[in-house]
Amino acid sequence: MPMKRSLKIPLVVKFLIGIAGALTVILMVVFFFLLRQQERLIMAQIEREARVLFKQVVITRAWISDHGGVFIEKLPHMQRSPYLQDDELIDVRGKKYLLKTPAMITKELSRYAEDQGLYWFHITSLKLTNPENAPDEFERNALVRFDEHGLNELFSLEYVHKRPFLRYIAPLYVEDGCLKCHMHQGYRVGDVRGAISITLPIEK
Repeated sequence: MPMKRSLKIPLVVKFLIGIAGALTVILMVVFFFLLRQQERLIMAQIEREARVLFKQVVITRAWISDHGGVFIEKLPHMQRSPYLQDDELIDVRGKKYLLKTPAMITKELSRYAEDQGLYWFHITSLKLTNPENAPDEFERNALVRFDEHGLNELFSLEYVHKRPFLRYIAPLYVEDGCLKCHMHQGYRVGDVRGAISITLPIEK
């Protein structure tokens, strides 16, 4: 019977296979680090966007507060706030106007942004005037840390219905214009009045 001969892989082929394997591992490591770097850059960009949105809301609120609120025409669907007094004006022609505070306008702007699928924000506090502003767990934890530990911002990545969202929150400090409505709550200028949280969808 003829002898079986073992199949030997040439040394050159073994060398090429080894080189290919090593290059594959190196490329996988390189692509992994590039992917992580890209993710960090994207998250940094989103965090900057959240900070800008927060500052824009704060600037808008400051302008409203510095002008003592804003009166707008009372349309049929509008209701007076149960938390305000002397919030209605009537001009010489009988047209009615309602006073809008910084908190009220903040909520209305948030609804507009959320309806367009952009983002939304929420004003909240540990000393509530309006129960609708009650903090969720993320916001409550941040408010305690702002007040007790001097933290000035907080981020969190959360999933809602399997969709990722970046949450950002930063404190609101009491200024002179705030005391007109909140002095009875014992605040002084410089105290942490509350916070605004920004929620950004980051799926795209």
